[in-house]
Amino acid sequence: MPLRETCRLVAGRVPLWEYHRARLATGGCGSELLDEAARVVEEAAASWTGQASSRLRLTLVVTPDGIAEATVQQRLSSLDVPGGPTTAFVQVDRPPWLPPGAAKPADRSWWDDAQRRARWAGGHQAVIVCNGTIVDGGTASVWAVADGVAVTPPAPDAVAGVARAFLLDELARGGVPARVEPLSPQAFLAADEAFLTNAFGGAVAVRERGGPFFERVAAIFAELWCS
Repeated sequence: MPLRETCRLVAGRVPLWEYHRARLATGGCGSELLDEAARVVEEAAASWTGQASSRLRLTLVVTPDGIAEATVQQRLSSLDVPGGPTTAFVQVDRPPWLPPGAAKPADRSWWDDAQRRARWAGGHQAVIVCNGTIVDGGTASVWAVADGVAVTPPAPDAVAGVARAFLLDELARGGVPARVEPLSPQAFLAADEAFLTNAFGGAVAVRERGGPFFERVAAIFAELWCS
């Protein structure tokens, strides 16, 4: 199964590369392939050094036969919606099927279908629900804040968000309360704040659901992109 990492490119580098690399390693990529992937990413990134764009997306695809390829595009993120994205719940019968030890698959059909269904329901982003709990977002990790504590639902190791992992680490370093625990649609709707994260778009508040916690999160990503 080909693996895919979607990265944000800033000033000729990928600020979250260590997290992308860690997810590839979780998916079974050995040290030689990881080094090759890093070389390919560095080479692709170098050709865009100095480009005056805040939205450069580097896509890395690693194939089962050990080939790594990277492409760069200048484009907006799926989270870049004027006024902030709206969400729609999408019910599914089962989580995505992944072979043991898989990393993020290049085949996004399970998530793409959820995104289509969310748009049919009038939302920008799917909040995918299985057996009464939120399992993922269509293109981003889902967060809810209640009583000053951020909660993000468990995700399969293969597709746990890179930006999500980074933010959990940063919040822990800052002593800011955040937990990974089951999150119901009802709790998501009742939360004081709600926001979404992914490795290209960073963090974006759900429309009209921002607040002081999200402002702190947004500052963390703003510092990351400028560092």
